[in-house]
Formats: sequence, C-alpha cells, structure tokens
Amino acid sequence: MNPQEKTKGGLINLAAFLPASRSNGPGLRAVVWVQGCERRCPGCFNPDMQEFRKKELVPAAELVKRICALPGIEGVTFSGGEPFAQAGALARLAERLAVQGLTIVIFTGYTFAELTAQPNPAWQQLLAAADLLVAGPYREDLPSQDYLLGSANQQLVFLTDKLKHHPDFAENKGQTMEVIVDAAGNVITTGLVK
Repeated sequence: MNPQEKTKGGLINLAAFLPASRSNGPGLRAVVWVQGCERRCPGCFNPDMQEFRKKELVPAAELVKRICALPGIEGVTFSGGEPFAQAGALARLAERLAVQGLTIVIFTGYTFAELTAQPNPAWQQLLAAADLLVAGPYREDLPSQDYLLGSANQQLVFLTDKLKHHPDFAENKGQTMEVIVDAAGNVITTGLVK
C-alpha cells in the first residue's frame, strides 16, 4: 500500500488498538493507531507504523461497535502512522462516535496551517469531526515537557470547546506514560516515553 492508495469502503488500516488509555489524551480514551505515514519524522515514537502496508483492515462500523461497547471511556484518540492518510474512513468513524457523545483527539505530523490549506475534502471532513488536534511534525531536537506534546514545535489546536477546560489540561500534567498488562500477559507501553 502506498500513500496515494485510499482504504476502500470505510475500511481502516489499523496498526493497533487500545481499549483504555489515560496518556493519549484527556480522560479515559480508546486509541486507534493507523498504519502508514509519509512524514517519517526522525525519532518517531512509532516507526513500525510508518510503512504503507496492509496490517488489519477493519470496517469503520465494526470499530464503532467495539468502541461504543467499552465502559467508561470519554473519547477516542487517532494516532499512527498518520491519521490524515486515512482521513475519509476516520472521518466517518469520528462522526459516528461523536453522535455517541465521545470526543475525538487526533495526533498528526501536519501543522494546522498545512491541513487547512489543502483543498482535500476528506481532510476537511476529519477536521470538522475532531475536537482537538495535537499538530506538527515531531522534532527530536526540540524536546517538550508539556502535556501531549512530543516536541516544543507542536501545538494543541482546540477545534471545539469540549476539551478546552478538561481537568487534565488545568492540572498541567506534563508528559505522561502508562504501562498496561493485558489479559494475555502482553506488556504495552504508551504515551510520551522518549
């Protein structure tokens, strides 16, 4: 799969899924990592998710059911890879989740200016469905200690007011990391861990 190929029929090329996280956005959130990123930032947190190759193709409708069945989550975070490489399918997913009262956070290697300057309808649809962007390429040479920002050049762009006053931002949590042991005994480390 290359960057120009689009996933068909609402399929999302899923790199990983985490049903509950507190370090990938405010509150308790499910996390959807997508496969493929043409930005390829040096020092990327998820280098194994950069290559455009088929991982797990999942219909958006199936992810909606999976996510809506999770107890107690406040929202969903899209990360990757690059979510805007699969903007159409993720936009449809985000719209369905928003109707269920969940907030949408997106980690992207694009700046907000880059995203809004493109006349790409799928990008605009995904932006319209999101509440918060963590935007900008990761820069190893500009470390950050700020909440959700991997590097100091990145910015939080609140697209709605839904998360603007969330207690996680008020507390100035700084960078967070979590270690999860799943039912099969697999150890998952997530969050800003560099």
